[in-house]
Amino acid sequence: MSDLLRVEHLTKHFAVHQRFLGSRVGNYVSAVDDVSFNVREGETLGLVGESGCGKSTTGRCIIRLTEPTSGSIFFEDRNVGELQGKDLKAFRRQAQFIFQDPYASLNPRMTIGEIISEPLAIHGEGTRAERQSRAKELLDVVGLNPEHISRYPHEFSGGQRQRIGIARALALNPKLLICDEPVSALDVSIQAQVLNLLDRLQDEFGLTYVFIAHDLSVVQHISDRIAVMYLGKLVEVSDWKSLYMQPYHPYTQSLLSAVPLPDPDRQRNRERILLEGDPPSPIDPPTGCRFHTRCPIAQEICSNKEPELLQVASGHTAACHFAAPNPVPVGVKGTTAATAVAAVSG
Repeated sequence: MSDLLRVEHLTKHFAVHQRFLGSRVGNYVSAVDDVSFNVREGETLGLVGESGCGKSTTGRCIIRLTEPTSGSIFFEDRNVGELQGKDLKAFRRQAQFIFQDPYASLNPRMTIGEIISEPLAIHGEGTRAERQSRAKELLDVVGLNPEHISRYPHEFSGGQRQRIGIARALALNPKLLICDEPVSALDVSIQAQVLNLLDRLQDEFGLTYVFIAHDLSVVQHISDRIAVMYLGKLVEVSDWKSLYMQPYHPYTQSLLSAVPLPDPDRQRNRERILLEGDPPSPIDPPTGCRFHTRCPIAQEICSNKEPELLQVASGHTAACHFAAPNPVPVGVKGTTAATAVAAVSG
């Protein structure tokens, strides 16, 4: 299976200006820092991490809603950063975005028929009647009544609005969808419906997804591979099964320990890995490993040398000087930072 998308050394810094003694002092937020990954045609890559880690910025840079500071993005072996004018417009036919907020992402002054057919009008597709017909077809595809085409967004629930957003993204028959936390604002039962819809659409239309989320249980349901981000950096990449069964990075292990278990007895008898302190500021990230200020197994090298994202098992990479499967056993009571350090240090 060939790569549809390749991201190489992607970096995005946002300028921050502060006034000091009458002059402007320049600084920047390191939102995404030297991130590289690939997405194969027809697969779903889950991009996960806590709020502020840079995952949404990565998605917006891929489609050039936000211009990267540096790095390269290749779509079907074409450098997206070099595209201009008609070529960039043609790329955006093939790569579409599903936004997180189903309320703010739809224009309240437009009917849903106008919203869904707007991409067709922008790209000069068909007559007005043909675009309306296509909008009705897409409403049916996402499980909504085509007869409601003249209604406005406020007449629909949050889950229905997200379906409208999905229909709009499908209007131009794209190959790639960047899904930016598309279910985080929805109730759990509605989340399942939208995820099942995305699964069905992927099989039906051969779509490729970059699925951005902070909930690992949601990502597990839909992803083929998962990339974990922390403070602008990728810390672990693997297929979903290996990541859930044998995580190597301490940050991934802490995230997984927070996922509720469906078995009440197992849930009651396990202990969460609670990280100390708050995430560092992206304006002044720590030296060395960015996770070392909260890591239960950090040692001196972690604050001095940044770990590389290296292969730790077949198809599994992690950026940790002490990468090992379950160095802090998930769910085992009595584990301390001291015993964890002893385990990885031998």
